Amino acid sequence: MKRAMVTGASFGIGRAFANKLAKTGYQVTGVARSEKNLQELAQSLGENFKFILADLSTAEGCSKVQQELVKTKYDLLVNNAGVGTLGTFTDVPLERQLAMLHLNNETLTTLAYTFLQTAKSGDALINVSSALAFMPTPTMALYAATKAFVTSLSESLWFEYKSRGVYVMGLCPGLTDTNFQATSGVKKEELPKALVQTPEHVVDVALKALADRSKPTILTGIRNHMFAGVSRFLPRKSLVTMTGGMMPSNKPLTN
Repeated sequence: MKRAMVTGASFGIGRAFANKLAKTGYQVTGVARSEKNLQELAQSLGENFKFILADLSTAEGCSKVQQELVKTKYDLLVNNAGVGTLGTFTDVPLERQLAMLHLNNETLTTLAYTFLQTAKSGDALINVSSALAFMPTPTMALYAATKAFVTSLSESLWFEYKSRGVYVMGLCPGLTDTNFQATSGVKKEELPKALVQTPEHVVDVALKALADRSKPTILTGIRNHMFAGVSRFLPRKSLVTMTGGMMPSNKPLTN
């Protein structure tokens, strides 16, 4: 039986990954902070699911998961845990933004490094990025920058490891119906419904690409492909003006 680890497994895309992988024959280890949600997954998925309770925004939590990756051979790592913030750069507390930078980039890099050190031919790494990786995004400036990092890193790793038979994917979903909006400060009612995808759709696209193992970067949905394509041709001033005008209205965040 193949083994998969999914970080951020208690909600949204991570939960959908855990569900789908466990139901298709993987032994899944979910990582998250919410014990209640992990217990619910364990009851639903049975013997194909176990979990590690860890806060990956802390050094202790990251080290705990690192040790598991060293101790147990995994065929697939889904680096999904991440957070976002909404607000003008200096309206969002610096410590909150640095915590996001740590989780979205440092923790992801640490776990990817640990996994790839022992990865064998046939193994795979999925780093969950965002369609915002392709464009500067006023009021989510640092979040978009963290995802640009994840996408660039994933593309380079795809090339470095493909000769070893190890597949690395940068998964770039667009707007997805998860709790991400609530935790980042985005109001769901302000999102264009036509652009919102389900976590299950995102995972179905990712797993199809995982079976194909041909592309380093996977965008989910035609509209996201269009936005990414536009970002390559528009002048940078026009691009940032466009994305700034599309962002939801917001008030300064104070906590």
